[in-house]
Amino acid sequence: MKKTLLLLASLACACASASAPAAKANPRNPKPEWVDGSSMEYPRDKYLTGVGSADDRNTAGERARGEISKIFSSQITVNTASQAMESTVQVTGQKDQNSFSQSVSNSVENVSKKVLEGVEVPETWQDDASRVYYALAVLEKAKALSAITDKIADFDAQVKQWYAQMVQATDKLPRVKAGMKLLALFKARKGLENDLRVLDGKGMPNPVDEAAVRATAAKALSELDVAIDVSGTKSREVETGVVKALNGFGLQASAGAPSGPVDVLVTGEAETNPVEGTDPRWKFARSYVTVSLKDGRTNKVFLQFDVAEKGSSGDYNTAARRSLANLAKKVAAQISDGITEYFENQ
Repeated sequence: MKKTLLLLASLACACASASAPAAKANPRNPKPEWVDGSSMEYPRDKYLTGVGSADDRNTAGERARGEISKIFSSQITVNTASQAMESTVQVTGQKDQNSFSQSVSNSVENVSKKVLEGVEVPETWQDDASRVYYALAVLEKAKALSAITDKIADFDAQVKQWYAQMVQATDKLPRVKAGMKLLALFKARKGLENDLRVLDGKGMPNPVDEAAVRATAAKALSELDVAIDVSGTKSREVETGVVKALNGFGLQASAGAPSGPVDVLVTGEAETNPVEGTDPRWKFARSYVTVSLKDGRTNKVFLQFDVAEKGSSGDYNTAARRSLANLAKKVAAQISDGITEYFENQ
C-alpha cells in the first residue's frame, strides 16, 4: 500500500511539473530581434550581419565576426585528400618571394583584411536562463564596397597594360610573360568580384574579353619548347607521363634529350623500389624523382624539387605502375607552376 501511495505521489508531481508554464522572459532584459537573424536597426540592404554565441562575451563576439568572414569567398580554403596513395613533394629551389603572382595575392589578402577590419560588434546580450552570451557583428556595405572596387580598378588598369603588351609583342617570350601576368590578375580579380557580388549583387565588368585573352595567353604558353630528359629506372614511364600531363596543361613538351635549343630543359633522375608492408596480401612500390628546370637561353637552373609517390596493389608491377603514374602527374603540375611563375617574372 505504501509503495502504491508513493508511486501516485510521484506521478502527481511529474504531471504538475509537466503542466507548469515555461519560465517567462525577463521584461528588463528582452531578447533582441537580431539574435534570430534580423534587425530593423541594421537592414540587409546596408549591412552584412553575423551572430555568434558562447559562454563568454569575447568569444561570442569573435564567433560573430567569423560568421561575416565566411561570407567572403577569398577567406575560404578547400582541402582535398586522396586515398590509397602516399605522396610527398619537396621544393629545394628558392622561389622569388617578390614574384608577380605573390604580390597580386598579397594585395588581395590586404584588401580582405581591410574589409574585415570594418566589422564591428555593437551589441551583445546574455540569456538570463541559459547564461549564454550572444553577439551581433555588423559590416557596413558601403565601406567594404569602396575597398574592393578600388582594388579591382587597380587590377583592371594592369590588365589593360599587359594586354596591350601581349598583343603588340613580336617575340615569343614577351607574349608569354604578359600572358602569365594576365592570368594571375584574372585569378585575383575573380575572387574580389565574387566578394563584390556578395555586397551589391552586381560585380564589375572586365575591361577586356577575358575568354579571348585567356585563349591568347594559352597559345603563347603553348609556343614554349619544353624538353623532358629523365634518367634512371623506369625513366621512360616518367617521361611519357610527364609529357602527357604537360600537354594537358597546354605546354608543348617532348621526351628525351633535345636535339637543338629549347626554352626550358627539364632533367631528372627517377627510381622505383619495393617497400615493405605489414599486410602480406599487398605489395607496395615507392617511386622517387629529383627534378631540375633550366632556362634554355641562359642555362640557368631556376627550380629544383623532389617528388615521391607510393602505390599499392596485389602484385608489385601494378603497384609500381600506379606510383609512377601519380608521380608523373605531380611532377608535371610542379613543372607547370614553376614555368608559369618563372616566365611571368622575366
